[in-house]
Amino acid sequence: MSLSQQAFDRIQKAIVSGALDFGERLSEMQIAEALGMSKAPVRTAFFKLRDIRLVNIVPQAGTYVFSPTRADVFEMSTFRAVLETAGLRLSMAQRPSVVQSELEATVVAMEKAIADADWKAYETADMDFHQVFIRNSSNSYLPQAFDLTASAIKALRVRLQGGEGGYRKQSYDEHKLILHHVQSQDVDKATKTLEEHIMVINSSSLELPAAGTVRSKGRTRTFEAYRELFR
Repeated sequence: MSLSQQAFDRIQKAIVSGALDFGERLSEMQIAEALGMSKAPVRTAFFKLRDIRLVNIVPQAGTYVFSPTRADVFEMSTFRAVLETAGLRLSMAQRPSVVQSELEATVVAMEKAIADADWKAYETADMDFHQVFIRNSSNSYLPQAFDLTASAIKALRVRLQGGEGGYRKQSYDEHKLILHHVQSQDVDKATKTLEEHIMVINSSSLELPAAGTVRSKGRTRTFEAYRELFR
């Protein structure tokens, strides 16, 4: 694995997990030192992170963790709803039994994660559930489009699950209902429920920045803090 890919993976994980805050300024030099590499791979990683909307690179100002507004979340969730509902219809037309069995496996994984209070495992199962429709669509363009917002949506979900006690139960119940409609071969109801499930993020009480707020100069880290974060 190249150094730039290593840097990309580590920074992406820190953003998605919530270890790095929305709008936080990222120090190329200090992150490079903390990761034990030169600045060049980190700079390349920043460009790749920008391409999947996880950072904003502001000329003459620096690189900042993305800071989604309500309008941004609406656009992302609408985009995802379009992709996933299309994936659901395509996959159910071609591989309905595979879709059903894979969804059943992810719901079982969710149940175990809830019983074990393993929220990282729950998030993994949640993402796996949604990827079933994309993976089985037989359309090579859908996975690429899905990946464009996958990390940003996951970052939002992680913060929701950490801040709202009822979010996981609601999420789990919605996944079970989608599965029920798939088991009943009711594609229209499954599609409608999936779309509502994706769009419900717009009704959350997650605190988001106002429009026009893309960065925060007040939130920076020391080298020691980066070293602890990336150890």
